Amino acid sequence: MPSNRNGGAGCAIALLVVGGLFFGVPVTMILAAPALAARIEFSGAPSLAPYLREWLWASIASPLLAVALVRLVLVAKGRLRSRSVPAVKRWLGLLARAAIVLGVINVAVFVQLTDAGRTDHVIANGLPLFTLAAVLGIATLIAISVFDRRPTPVSVQEIHAATAEAKRALSRVRAENERVRRQAEQVQARLAKLRARAAGPADRSTHSTSERARNKKNDRRQSARSDLDFHALRTFHRESYLCADTAHVAYQSAQTSLRTMSYVVRRAQIGTQIWLPTSRASKVARAEMRDAATHLARSHGELRTQVDQGLGLVRTLNANTSDLKHEIRDNYGEDGRSWFEALEQRIAEARAERRASRIG
Repeated sequence: MPSNRNGGAGCAIALLVVGGLFFGVPVTMILAAPALAARIEFSGAPSLAPYLREWLWASIASPLLAVALVRLVLVAKGRLRSRSVPAVKRWLGLLARAAIVLGVINVAVFVQLTDAGRTDHVIANGLPLFTLAAVLGIATLIAISVFDRRPTPVSVQEIHAATAEAKRALSRVRAENERVRRQAEQVQARLAKLRARAAGPADRSTHSTSERARNKKNDRRQSARSDLDFHALRTFHRESYLCADTAHVAYQSAQTSLRTMSYVVRRAQIGTQIWLPTSRASKVARAEMRDAATHLARSHGELRTQVDQGLGLVRTLNANTSDLKHEIRDNYGEDGRSWFEALEQRIAEARAERRASRIG
């Protein structure tokens, strides 16, 4: 996620700064070896000639060290190291950035040596010389790292693909919303029926004795019917619970897609703001990208609205299912209470397992 990328780059920069305080000058001396060798060659000073070979050998190591430093500050999902970037382009970009670091350090060292007109060996009293170059090198590496974290503009084809995926996800979420809404309405109807039945005995208290006698004759038939209703309600309660659970998983998946699409939307918006040549073809391409980005942003917004609505429906369904659970307990005597207690026990065990899995 974006927070992980920023955190990784921040750690790399912090390590770079701290390392620069202790090792920046020695590292810079190796990186500046080409400038030192060139200065010895151009100065023609006999006292420096014995040191030319060792600085030439160090010049071989300086590009490798520059590549390693650049590789250190580039995050895994940045502009250059992203998996969507071809391998050849990644290596060329890495080498180009390493060349920039080498260029900044060597130019700084060579200019300072030339201005000072030094003909002694630079290691003797050269720490101030390398300190400035080290600061410039660290600043360049930080700039490379910050630039690498910026999202790259996407192509119109990528925007169209993301828009098509948003439409498919929107269709799935709308279907899921409709299913959850129907289930919630059915649960609400069952609740109303159970509550009306529970109010029945209170109404019967006002009836005559003969009516109560006739009602007793129907108790045995109602008892058999009650057993069937109890089984049906238990099954219905489980279906409602599974409906809400399945829908919640679907909405979580849609939220993951939303986060990915948000990243594409930001990159698409960057793509509509970058500078392009003023040719007719460029204007047409920019207008096409702007239209595609607007369409993607609209689809993204609709999907987010539907997901939020679906999560609200799931909360309503869960509340109704919980009420149904309590109504079953209160309306079906000992069987209802036994079923309720066993259900609560299973729920508690499932929660304990989830907590243990998260801790483990």
